[in-house]
Amino acid sequence: MKKLLVLVLTLGLLAMSFGAMAEGKVAMEMAVWNSVETYEQINDALLAQFPEIAEQADIEVVIEGDGDTGVAQKMRLLLGSGEELPDMVRVNYAQFAEFESAGLLYDLSEAVEPYKDDIIPAVLDMMTGEDGGIYCLPQEAKPKVWYYRTDVFEQAGVDPAEVKTAEDFIEAGKKVHEATGTWIENYGTPLNAYDLMMILSGKDFSFTDENGDFDFADNEIIREAFERLKSYHDSGAFADIEEWSADWQAAFTDGTLSSQLIASWMKMHLLTWAPDQAGLWGCAQWPEEMRGGSDAGMGIWIVFKDAPHAALAADILAKYSFDPEFRHTVYSINAVIPPLESAKTDEFYATSDYFDASLRDVYFEALEDLRAYPYEPTFSAEQTIIRDYLNEYLNGNITLDEALGNAQADMINQIGNAYD
Repeated sequence: MKKLLVLVLTLGLLAMSFGAMAEGKVAMEMAVWNSVETYEQINDALLAQFPEIAEQADIEVVIEGDGDTGVAQKMRLLLGSGEELPDMVRVNYAQFAEFESAGLLYDLSEAVEPYKDDIIPAVLDMMTGEDGGIYCLPQEAKPKVWYYRTDVFEQAGVDPAEVKTAEDFIEAGKKVHEATGTWIENYGTPLNAYDLMMILSGKDFSFTDENGDFDFADNEIIREAFERLKSYHDSGAFADIEEWSADWQAAFTDGTLSSQLIASWMKMHLLTWAPDQAGLWGCAQWPEEMRGGSDAGMGIWIVFKDAPHAALAADILAKYSFDPEFRHTVYSINAVIPPLESAKTDEFYATSDYFDASLRDVYFEALEDLRAYPYEPTFSAEQTIIRDYLNEYLNGNITLDEALGNAQADMINQIGNAYD
């Protein structure tokens, strides 16, 4: 009995000892979408490079939705139910206004202060809320970049620098297809909303007036954007492939698609989908009349005020986003160049085993004209409505006037005022 009592006491003391050792270490959640592998790689590298963080936290990456809108919807549900929130949340800038305007986000200013002078001004502006606080951090700034197969374009005699208008782009598509059998773009329906928003982000345009009332059915900017996408869809110059379908990925893998007018984030998918095409991809600016803007501004990290470990999350994400040395590690994993002034001349980003030497310079040139659509708090609902009517128009089921008029009517009826 005495030996048993001693054993129990010993085990109890050991348990208390281990508990005391672990008392200062917290379990943190990082919410993302679709897959966790790349984030886990980066987190492992971060904990190795910053042992002081490794002593404080274990970070688990969790999938909280299908795409940025799925993650945002999950956060709305958690906020509404009062359940515990993740410490770090990955969404897009399109969702920022909704959470920031409601006063739900943690001010990251203190964590960002050591890096503030090195951040590209356009990115810092997007990070900053109406009260001057900093409420999001860039996972990746997303200026518009044209990725293209240099060998295919050379064979077809097409120079991206000479493609300046939408009409030039259509003609380039036809020329490349006739010469090589590949396609330089795809406009299969349903079209993603970001194809429209990338056009609109470069314009001085909003779905609403200054009071939050929807007023765009007769706006020439959105009419021209719809008409441009219709001309692409009907031209025969581009592949009838839907983005994010299995066919889209396969088209890059087998070389059916040799180009893409998109945003900077596409490079990670090319690395994954077409690894045997290393050295064949170049980067260029969008055609001249379509430059400026972005795809949703940036991919962002946010921390909610009520997150369990908000201050520690802010410190982690600031290092994750801006520490110059650690960003070398991030680039080695996901090819994302940080939006830092110091990175413009950092030779580390001037070379790539996959892309030609244009990658860094094209990225920063495009970043000079980084602009985001001025997202309303209700943008997620607006996007669903406008996308549905855009696709009905592209497929010839309704006229342009019907598409815009019906979309505006639905927004008025279903949303009301974008700022209420």
